[in-house]
Amino acid sequence: MAEGNRADLKRMVARIIDLVESDLATSGIDLLDIRIFRGGGRLQLRIYVDLFEGKISLAQVASASRTVGMLLEEADPFPGQYVIEVSSPGIRRPLRKLEHYQAAVGQKVDLKVTGPGVRRVRGVLREVEENRLVVEVAREEGETTEQVTVELKRIAEGNLDPDFDVQALINADRRRRKDEKREKRQAKKKVRKMRPKGPRS
Repeated sequence: MAEGNRADLKRMVARIIDLVESDLATSGIDLLDIRIFRGGGRLQLRIYVDLFEGKISLAQVASASRTVGMLLEEADPFPGQYVIEVSSPGIRRPLRKLEHYQAAVGQKVDLKVTGPGVRRVRGVLREVEENRLVVEVAREEGETTEQVTVELKRIAEGNLDPDFDVQALINADRRRRKDEKREKRQAKKKVRKMRPKGPRS
């Protein structure tokens, strides 16, 4: 991607964060990150959210999606068509704010870095300071490690980078599907309870 396009998308992300972050926070929802890319002739806005405390539910994600859609429709921040996708973070949890990185100390991270030198850093996050991270990275030989310092301002995109356990992923997906079905059943029961009873014959 050309540097000019990257800068434009970065400004768009900053603009959307300014528009929606505080409103989401009043509902206890943490705006983890916004990723914007072009596809199908339109901008695709992928917005990751979670709770500040606990795990976000399907209903809370839907509520966050309505809030974001309403705010963007009202502000009309950029021309043209766009698609909004609001979702929970998943196992490769996005990292954006200083507190996100502080909570990730001791875990594996995957950082895309701008500017000269190394463009991608993958390893265990060891330290977080106000303006830099220290990541322990395995050398190419695989037996030794080195510590790499990355300035926060150079991070274009950050994610947790857990080791993939295929069976764990399958089990997590099954649990997610069960949770979604349970929430839908509970929502239907509430609707039935709220319906007024017809007149008795």
